[in-house]
Amino acid sequence: MKKTTTLLLATLLGLAACQHESFDERCGREAREYTEKQCPRRMDDYTMMDSLTFDMASRTLTYYYTMEGMLDTDSMATPEFGEALETTLRKHIVNSVDLRSYKKEGLNFCYQYNSKSTGKVRYKVLFTPEDYGNGRNAAGKE
Repeated sequence: MKKTTTLLLATLLGLAACQHESFDERCGREAREYTEKQCPRRMDDYTMMDSLTFDMASRTLTYYYTMEGMLDTDSMATPEFGEALETTLRKHIVNSVDLRSYKKEGLNFCYQYNSKSTGKVRYKVLFTPEDYGNGRNAAGKE
């Protein structure tokens, strides 16, 4: 009986070890769960978050948004607005405590803003570890 119990316990521990997910697998799961539970999500009067995805091959978290109202106009689609949006997003990544583990792992962050009226991409920006400092401050400390 003791051998059977030991064998059963060893088998269960072995199976449990096989169920361990990698960091990238966890990212994929968390992105799916976030989308299922939180999306669509109203961010402000003009922006709706549609989904969050994780691409394992490129190690990229992509946030998909839809712009509407006054932000979904050609008059707002200027290079200056795009630069301001990129600066704001970069600051968010650099300062975000929620993204800390992702930054430490060197993931890429992509933000895509689509037009509600046309469905076309209005803005798309990709941040790599070189863009956000890989979770380290200017002095190189965490």
